[in-house]
Amino acid sequence: MTPSRLQANFAILELLLEAVSAEPDQRFGQLLWNVGVLTPDDAGSVKDPFYEESTATLQRVEKRQQEAQQRLGREG
Repeated sequence: MTPSRLQANFAILELLLEAVSAEPDQRFGQLLWNVGVLTPDDAGSVKDPFYEESTATLQRVEKRQQEAQQRLGREG
């Protein structure tokens, strides 16, 4: 089942809290980039997520998290 916008927002916040705890020295912008909330556009700048649905953002963040865990599994 697809989460509601509110549920997706809370899920993203939980993932950001985990990232803050894991990397307390990172600046907020770095956290947004590293978690996957912010992404590059075609020109290499930061893509504006203003009109993106929270559910789409959550899917991207979760995918990035899974990919990172897979990389860690291969490296470790």
